[in-house]
Amino acid sequence: MKPKFKIIIMAALLALVLYSLSFAAESDDLKSQIDQKNTEIQQLETEIKQYQEGIEEAESTADTLKGEIKRLDNEIKKLNAQISLTQTRISKKELEIKELGKNITDTSASIKNRQAALAKILEGLNARESEGTLTALLKYDTMSDFFDELERIKSLNESIRENYEELKMLKLNLEDRKQKAEAARRDLKNLQNELLAHREIQKDARAEKNNLLAATKNQEALYQKLLRDREKRRAEIYEEIKQIENELKKQIDFGSLPTFGSGILLNPIDGGVITQEFGRTSFSRYTDVYGNGFHNGIDFRAAVGTPIRAADGGVVKATGNTDYICPRGSYGKWVLIDHPNKLATLYAHLSLVRVGPRQEVGKGDIIGYSGNSGYTTGPHLHFTVYDARTVQLRKSRVCGVLPYGGYLDPANYL
Repeated sequence: MKPKFKIIIMAALLALVLYSLSFAAESDDLKSQIDQKNTEIQQLETEIKQYQEGIEEAESTADTLKGEIKRLDNEIKKLNAQISLTQTRISKKELEIKELGKNITDTSASIKNRQAALAKILEGLNARESEGTLTALLKYDTMSDFFDELERIKSLNESIRENYEELKMLKLNLEDRKQKAEAARRDLKNLQNELLAHREIQKDARAEKNNLLAATKNQEALYQKLLRDREKRRAEIYEEIKQIENELKKQIDFGSLPTFGSGILLNPIDGGVITQEFGRTSFSRYTDVYGNGFHNGIDFRAAVGTPIRAADGGVVKATGNTDYICPRGSYGKWVLIDHPNKLATLYAHLSLVRVGPRQEVGKGDIIGYSGNSGYTTGPHLHFTVYDARTVQLRKSRVCGVLPYGGYLDPANYL
């Protein structure tokens, strides 16, 4: 092999090695920063778990003013920790995007360098192959030198094949990293939206505590009167809902509704655990919460701030907040969605609504965040499925506009 040809190849390979070493050092630094963020995330998750335990403990004494204030204090602390957690996850995601960007830059450069090196090798080989066997043979002093050169050419051909395969792998890796970078940017956008949501929820929690202290003047007797007033309104509202929905149930046309089967509707909470089933449950039978002992939906355990997703694609029919008219008396913040399959779904007791009337939503889109609004014994999501053709929005006698409808067992469609 000619000395000039050897120098060209060695220079190309050396450039690849030096660039890779430089990138490796920067990549190690990014990995170290990401590891630090993972440690911070674990610490914050532990802190949030402790606050959640405090909330659940305080719920058992929420029938006293002191217990309710303690619950709200723990809720606010937990939301503060969730805000810090989301901020840390955003920082981590930004580092991951930066790392992917470096990987993309490195892979693109490696592809260009390998292409250049291969071009030089091919150029030299093409020049040799164009000489002809007799001309090439006469250039060497001995047959041994000639056959040595043939072996070198054979070795270079093998190197070309290996480098070509490596080049194909680099291109596949480049496409994979580009897709991961795009997914990471979507995740970052979702985290930024989540941060805004948690800040709004925290603001509302602080306002709820301040309003409670103002209404009760920090006096237990006034708090007990407040609870009695809420209970009276709650009983009136649920009696009204019972009467209207008993009539609307008669309009349900089961024959034209989707066939029962799992998977028609998506679970509105990722990994959601049902805490109260549909119909006559042990809770509904032995309390007077629902007036008629019948639960018109299912309840999912959901800490305040848990994302709530649309069970199916459709159009938002209406949203509302009964706490404006009858605080802690009914559904609280709610969303009602019409679906093309003649079903409609209701999501109630939210802490934050993220959609508006006539807005189109896709299956799995975040439409709000779970909470403790309306009449609840603890944070959860109330989920009702209706025959959409029976749904009505009516002004309640005591609680503003409410959704009513012929309700169905959600378990038949989840």
